[in-house]
Formats: sequence, C-alpha cells, structure tokens
Amino acid sequence: MNSKLLVVSLSFIVLFSLTGCFGTSETDDEGDNNGETGQVSNDDDTEDSFEENFPEPPGLTLYAGEETLDPVLGTYSWSVGNEDGTVTATEVDAAAPPELVRIIDPMEVTADTTIDLDFKEQPNRYTVRIWDEDNNVLSESDEVDLSGEGIVIYEVLAHWEQGTATYAFYLNIK
Repeated sequence: MNSKLLVVSLSFIVLFSLTGCFGTSETDDEGDNNGETGQVSNDDDTEDSFEENFPEPPGLTLYAGEETLDPVLGTYSWSVGNEDGTVTATEVDAAAPPELVRIIDPMEVTADTTIDLDFKEQPNRYTVRIWDEDNNVLSESDEVDLSGEGIVIYEVLAHWEQGTATYAFYLNIK
C-alpha cells in the first residue's frame, strides 16, 4: 500500500513539475534576459512560433498523375543554426509506417502510374522502403516500386545537411 502511495505521489510531482515549466521563456524583448523569466503568449501574433522553437524537416508531397497525397511525417532528427551561434535540435520518434498510414487514405494507382516525390527542400539523398503489416522492411529502392499488387506501405527515408526524416504513405496498386 505504501509503495502505491509513493508511486502516485511521485507521478503527481513529476506531472506538476512538467506543467509548471510549460509556457515560459528565458528571454525578454531585447534578447537579454538578465536572469528574468517572462511568460510566452499563446496568441497568433507571437513571434516565436512552434516551428521556430521546434524545427521540422521540409514537407513532402507525392504526385501520382493528377492526384496528390501528403505522406505522414514520421521519425525525424532535425537541427537549425540560430543567429546567436547556438543550434536548436529536435528529435521525434514516431510509430512504424504500418501504424502511421492508418490516419490517411490509400491512393489508388496502377503499375504504370508515374510517381513523383516533391520535397519542399530537395534532400541530399533518399531511400524508399516497402513495409509489411508486421513492421518488417521488405525492400529498399531509390524510387517508388509499383511492382506489387493491393495495399503497399511505403516509407521514404530522406537525408539533409540538417538531419533525417521519414515519411509514410500507402498505395492501393490495381
């Protein structure tokens, strides 16, 4: 009984500690904090947006003929240099592609459909992987392989100077 009470108490302490840290900033308007902490506004006019504080990799759009699909951003590691010489880095872990694709609808294509991957910023290199439902990588290629039939789960692993990112989508190949 005492151990359960201890676990619950520690959980609340950790929860309140984390909640108390959310929404504070170490800088004032001049960028010199002098040891003071200011509150961050949640207004849309706030200069420090989520993307500035937590950088994300470029988006990816898949084109199949006239149709487009926005793959789901998965696991990534991304860093950007700041004006003051520091670096802001973000590490995000996500579910495996078979789990990620469940939030989007598969695009129907045929084996002769031309698939184009359009990154907002072209990566240095990328690999396209095919996954099965049991979270196993079946193959890797430098393009989207449409030789299968039925539902096929894909992951694009892209590399930039700023980091790496994965994107997941699935196609229904007729």
